[in-house]
Amino acid sequence: MRGRLFAYILAEGLGAAAPMVAAQEKGALTSTVELEKISGVASGKPVKSYVTPDVVVPGDRVRVTLLFANPGSSPATGVRIVNPIPAGLVFDGTDDRADFSVSVDGGKSFGDLAGLTLPGADGTPRAATDADVTHVRWLWSTAVPAGGSRSVAFFGRVK
Repeated sequence: MRGRLFAYILAEGLGAAAPMVAAQEKGALTSTVELEKISGVASGKPVKSYVTPDVVVPGDRVRVTLLFANPGSSPATGVRIVNPIPAGLVFDGTDDRADFSVSVDGGKSFGDLAGLTLPGADGTPRAATDADVTHVRWLWSTAVPAGGSRSVAFFGRVK
């Protein structure tokens, strides 16, 4: 499996996570957490910016950005990024839908949220929701060039 890269990042709380990278080749994965600020409306859409938070409160929306860097001399193929949803957050979507899936069972299986179910209170299956998401995953179908990098992000609401 030469050239395949498997990277994992573990986020703790809401802080910029101490990344845990497991890879067959060299690569670096870092994360940042930013608070979403809305400063007005333009063309009927909110104007958003992202800042390093001093404090977050329940209901705040944050963006968790994961940056994979390939310092190697050949393209990194088969990159897989799996990130647990931090305990203080509820998953609130991603704009990076390509090669993306979620888990609602602690990272054992992944799929499109719209197709996932969980046992309801009465034992019958119910549709999974954002609040059920335990992990996010990207399986990149395109290589990260030698010396290049790529980032993805997901959003969370502070509990």
